[in-house]
Amino acid sequence: MSAPDATEALKRLAEEPTLFAQLLLDFKPFSYQERLLNDQSERIIACMGRQTGKTTTIATKAIHYAYTHPKTTTLIVSPSLRQSMIMFDKILTFTQSNPYLKKSVTRKTHTLIKLTTGSQIIALPCSEHMLRGYTANLVICDEASFIPESIITEIIYPMISTTKGTTILLSTPWDKNHFFYKAFLNPTYSAHKIPSTENPLIPQEFLEEMKQTMTQEAYMREYQAEFTEAATSYFQQELIRRCIEKAQQLNLEPYTSLEQTILKGDYYAGLDLGKMQDYSVFVVIQKTQDHLKVVYTHQFPLQTPYTEVINTLVAADQKFQFKKLLADQSGIGEPILESLKDEGLTSADGLTLTQDSKTELLTFLKLSMEQNSLAIPYNKNLCQQINDQQYSYGKNGKLTFDHPPNTHDDMLWALALAVYAAKSQVTPKLWVVSKTARRRSRLQTLKHKLAHIGGANR
Repeated sequence: MSAPDATEALKRLAEEPTLFAQLLLDFKPFSYQERLLNDQSERIIACMGRQTGKTTTIATKAIHYAYTHPKTTTLIVSPSLRQSMIMFDKILTFTQSNPYLKKSVTRKTHTLIKLTTGSQIIALPCSEHMLRGYTANLVICDEASFIPESIITEIIYPMISTTKGTTILLSTPWDKNHFFYKAFLNPTYSAHKIPSTENPLIPQEFLEEMKQTMTQEAYMREYQAEFTEAATSYFQQELIRRCIEKAQQLNLEPYTSLEQTILKGDYYAGLDLGKMQDYSVFVVIQKTQDHLKVVYTHQFPLQTPYTEVINTLVAADQKFQFKKLLADQSGIGEPILESLKDEGLTSADGLTLTQDSKTELLTFLKLSMEQNSLAIPYNKNLCQQINDQQYSYGKNGKLTFDHPPNTHDDMLWALALAVYAAKSQVTPKLWVVSKTARRRSRLQTLKHKLAHIGGANR
């Protein structure tokens, strides 16, 4: 290729992100992805449904920008560092897949890529003290619905004020009382609404199945990219988001493993035991003078033997040294609790979930959230389960709770049990099973049944 031809080719790659994607990243975008890739606006917002290729599309845009705009800084900001690293890992994979791009990487870490162009791409958590001090040319806010308004308006936008930089806000919808929704309606933003139906790789049959298995509100939000919420949700989206923002203010990043590092502090756990169609989940919170902080969440795969659940909880106790573990004692819970005690987890106690006890648990959980004392790191599944919990009043005037068909609430109940376990003084209730009231003969019968179902798979 002659020098003029090479220059023309490089010029086209710089001017045409879709050509760059196809030739250098082996990525052929769909039409809605092309529109987003080619958008040169300084303020871009994308409200996207599930499986629309959000990460791949924006990772491509970030790489194209860094390679074609020398000496620039691109920041990826998400509700948590783990979320930021999902997109960052996609960017890193792209750069390593092409020999020309790979050769231009001068430095790489788990959160930083530096290029021979002098440009850099950095993944950051949604932390005020981690974000301050940067001057950026491109800022990508992933799951922007869960990034505090103050972070966006008071920290991120000033970053680009002197560079005439670009911000990209992208997310699935959440509540309307947030900057993301306001920006989506703001005519000064280039807005992209991308429902899952635009992805030709998603079969219509799958979408119909999801429509049947989810609530209408959840389906419209997750697949049609609509801002919607059920009126009967006991925990409103805005309330949940405030708990996530509390975690961000405290720079809370949850633990991801149960390595045998003994931690200092007061830790409490909640355990919800599932059956074949439900999950076993336990949640760990740390109680400080002012806050309850969710520090670990573990969801076991379906059909996990209860022996494995017990062993994992024992390992967790060695790390956290629980002040108390409160478990759902309904059904198979009693022999599981006894096995935990036999293994040395003497802080374990049980609670039988009845209409009254469920009301007590969720009322106390909601009160903790409303009082701004509960910090929950961003976890999409947990957010969804909390918001999905529906309430109604029975004929006796009492609150009743339920989750929509084909959804789960295991994480919610594990969280509620953990928060209740940390309550300073739990008033004795009739549904709390005392140790002396447990009858050994009934326990042995349950253990015998447990042994006969092969470790009690879920």
